[in-house]
Amino acid sequence: MYTAGGNLAELPVYRRLQDPEADDRSISSTSNETDADEYHSLIDESYRKSKPKVGYEQHRRSLPSTGGNNCTRNRIFLSFIGVCCFMTVLMNMPWSAEKGRVGTIAGWSANTSRQTAHYVLPAENTTVIDPVNVCSAEERTGEGLENEKVFLLIVVCSAPRNFEARQTIRETWGNVSGFNYPQFAQLHARLRGEYLDPRPPDKDLADFMRRVTGADGITVASERTQKHQQHQSAAPERHNDRSRRATDPHSSSSNKSSQSSPAPSQSTSTTPGGVPSPLDGALLNVKVVFLLGQTEAEYLHQRTSNSNGKPVVVGEQQQQTTPLALVEQTTATRPPSLFQPGGDVDPAFNVREEPELDEQQRRLLNESEVYGDIIQESFIDSYNNLTLKTIMMLKWVNNNCDGRVKYIMKCDDDTFVNVPNLLQVLLGGTVPLYKASIPFYDRNTVAVKSAKNRLVQVRRLLTGFLFCEAKPITDTSSKWYSPNYMYNKEFYPNYLSGSGYLMNLDAAKLLYRRLLTTPIFHLEDVYLTGIVADSVKLHRYHHPLFFYSSTKDPCALRGMISQHQLGPSELRTAYDFVTNTTAVCGGPERNFSMAKMKLQQRKKCQ
Repeated sequence: MYTAGGNLAELPVYRRLQDPEADDRSISSTSNETDADEYHSLIDESYRKSKPKVGYEQHRRSLPSTGGNNCTRNRIFLSFIGVCCFMTVLMNMPWSAEKGRVGTIAGWSANTSRQTAHYVLPAENTTVIDPVNVCSAEERTGEGLENEKVFLLIVVCSAPRNFEARQTIRETWGNVSGFNYPQFAQLHARLRGEYLDPRPPDKDLADFMRRVTGADGITVASERTQKHQQHQSAAPERHNDRSRRATDPHSSSSNKSSQSSPAPSQSTSTTPGGVPSPLDGALLNVKVVFLLGQTEAEYLHQRTSNSNGKPVVVGEQQQQTTPLALVEQTTATRPPSLFQPGGDVDPAFNVREEPELDEQQRRLLNESEVYGDIIQESFIDSYNNLTLKTIMMLKWVNNNCDGRVKYIMKCDDDTFVNVPNLLQVLLGGTVPLYKASIPFYDRNTVAVKSAKNRLVQVRRLLTGFLFCEAKPITDTSSKWYSPNYMYNKEFYPNYLSGSGYLMNLDAAKLLYRRLLTTPIFHLEDVYLTGIVADSVKLHRYHHPLFFYSSTKDPCALRGMISQHQLGPSELRTAYDFVTNTTAVCGGPERNFSMAKMKLQQRKKCQ
């Protein structure tokens, strides 16, 4: 059926198959019918030669209809399968770095070792500045002090440059001699009886209390506390020119508010029967310390000076804006020691000559001398090194406070901590429900007068605001971005908000032991309270009063434990309001009900 030139396309039948409208443009209807008749005549003739004549017409009618239907069905089915496969490939194709989480984290490239022991050096002293008498019974000067255990150690993670934030905390909620458990009853006097009182004190609670009664029957701070307060009030003026520490332009007003904070003597806590509580007038031993790293320049200078004058070989990561704390030459090589061998030297007093110190480090040393509440560890202080900062916190607590501290709280320096509320919860009581704080609760926790909402008494405690079934962030521009090479699962383990969480000493020791063999993940709350806690099957308890954000209603702060994202001026405002007993904050309305508030049910987080 080829033409003389051998071109099949010139046949009329072929043109019709390719172009359905070719009949109207080039071929008449008469010729079409003629060609079709000739085509079928050829088929009929060939078929008659090969088949018997009986039943011929039946075979002729059935042959084209059966084959055509099967072919159409197969084509439709195959087309459908092809479209499905194409869409699946299209949806899973990493069109950008965000889709496949293939981006990198500054300081933690895919080739960087994440072995914790390489950076923490658990067998070595990595502390650059130590706080004064936090968990030890003597000051550095050798002056013996009363032997007290720490009931609550609040470790505030701060950056070296945040002088104003640290000073603000010292003058507000960190003034734990004036903002202690006796203030709880004063803060909530209008809602007395709308919460659960603490459990009967444990036998060992007396070891964590400071109770001093004056001649007039008024409970006052201990001699040690008075000495520290006098030192705090006098030291800033004494060291103003030399230390050049950061000061707030509103420091006069803040000092006034600090002085007007409730006195410890005004506590009126009682047992349910009206009998004065054993905790009445007692100051619990609370310590607030600030944990810092080092600037990149100071860290590199220290490493060089601790290598006998020879520059330390560092990897590619050290050249980045936010490098790692320690970077080994290869992933299989342990980095050199931070300190020279021999001698048990206190790094805080092994001060180099003045020209070798950068200005910021000099100010930190003076700040430590004045207040004695600085812990500086040897690692570069950056956002992507927050996990190292938390690990160093647990290292310091394990090395210095074993058996001498009961609870440890970690928070940031832009967090307000309502210390009296926190102590009430740690003692087994509950905090009254305010109208402004209702949205922070759920159906399980809003019943503050129910015994089920007391803090659980467990051997290992880890509590805070619990996040469940959170997915890794895929946006490479986010500071919480998580690449696959750091974490390759669809969901994070349940974890607590890093803005503020609490653990007891047994939990801290367990976590520290396990993290030494757990690869580092750069998001510290996911790492410590999620990945590490999950690996040791440590239960995380949700508590709604540890909130990870801020609120515009100051009355909510009165009913909370912690709130985040507050600058220095906002911290002062929050403290002034919370401690102002004349400020009225009402409880829930009479017709309050969970159904009307539409509180969420956190079943998946239980």
